Amino acid sequence: MNMKGKKEIAILFFVIAVLAFYISSRKSEKTHYELPGIQKIRTGDITKISLKKKGSEIELAKENDKWLINDRKYPADNAVIDSMLNAISGLTLTALASESGNYAIYDLDKEKRIEVEAYKGSDLLRKINVGKITPTYKQTFVMLDNDHRVYHAKGALRREFDRTVSELRDKKVMAFSDDITEVALKQGKDEITIVRATAPVSVDVTEKKGKQEKPGESAPKWTTSEGKAVKEDEVNDIIDTLSGFLCDEFIEDKTKEDFKSPVFTVVLKGVNTYTISFFEKIENRYPAISSESEYPFFVSEWKANKVMKKPGSLIEKYEK
Repeated sequence: MNMKGKKEIAILFFVIAVLAFYISSRKSEKTHYELPGIQKIRTGDITKISLKKKGSEIELAKENDKWLINDRKYPADNAVIDSMLNAISGLTLTALASESGNYAIYDLDKEKRIEVEAYKGSDLLRKINVGKITPTYKQTFVMLDNDHRVYHAKGALRREFDRTVSELRDKKVMAFSDDITEVALKQGKDEITIVRATAPVSVDVTEKKGKQEKPGESAPKWTTSEGKAVKEDEVNDIIDTLSGFLCDEFIEDKTKEDFKSPVFTVVLKGVNTYTISFFEKIENRYPAISSESEYPFFVSEWKANKVMKKPGSLIEKYEK
């Protein structure tokens, strides 16, 4: 091999070595950094949460072990609050995403970011800016307080904090655990009262295969107040539905006193008395009020129909 060929090979090896060093150093720059430490916070220490985004500010405060929303102190949905508390407490950074200061592409500019603050009393425990969810839907772009860098945080955090007052409110408008012994339905002039009576306990004790059977007791029977048989499954369905009844949303600009002349009313009696009334349908929803809620609300037609049974239709008719 002549001198010229050896020189060309030497130059080629030199170029390869330089490229290898450049690639290695670039990789090192991207992966060798230290993520900031995240202080541990117990969910039980958080007594106030502030959610701010352009055109909206929501404050959640814990009072007497209940979470309330803004100055009107609407009860908050405990499941939503618990999920939010866990997201704040368990904040985990997984990678550095950017130091460029171009926040708009991460929805972390003032137009789109959600500013989340968590307090214990008046002490600020954590402040983060929440941007958009990553394309994998497993992480979220976030910024920490007093830090210009953008990080990946574990989880789809934006879903936890991007909520309206309506979405945060506890939509349970009726709940009870006591045994219901009377159900009254009223639709216009048509009404029915259904009562529950337990059949007498049998005192017969029988022997079967050498084992003594316990005295049998019939299940409680539903009848009208006049003693007519009724469709017990449908009566029980009404009670079960109302034992944990959720509305679609609350009616913000009205009070319960604004609603008169219901089209349908259900009264349940147990240890306490529970009442729910439905009013003239608006599109596919019924305005309604409940003895167990301070606020009027909307109920979807399909859900209301599970309760609004024509009184006469509940009477059992036997074919002879």
